[in-house]
Amino acid sequence: RSCRMSGTESAYAELEGRCRKLVKEASALAKSCTKPNIKEYTRMVRSITWGCFLLGAFGAIVELMFIPIVRVLTGVTVENRALHR
Repeated sequence: RSCRMSGTESAYAELEGRCRKLVKEASALAKSCTKPNIKEYTRMVRSITWGCFLLGAFGAIVELMFIPIVRVLTGVTVENRALHR
C-alpha cells in the first residue's frame, strides 16, 4: 500500500519547497551583503541627485515645448488670451 498525495497536497508541497528555497537564498544574500563605505555612499547620493536634476530638467523642457502646441491646438492668441483665463 503506497501513500499517494492528491493534486492539492502535491501543489502545497511544491509551494512549500519553493518558499523554503526562497527564504534560504534570501538569507544567504542578506548575510553576504555589506554596508557601503562613505565613498560608495557619496557616489550613490551624487548619482541619484544628478538623475533627479536631469529628469526634472527634461520634464521642464518638454513642458515648455508643449505650451505653444497647446495654444495652437486650442486657438488661443495674444489678443484673446485674457478671455481664456
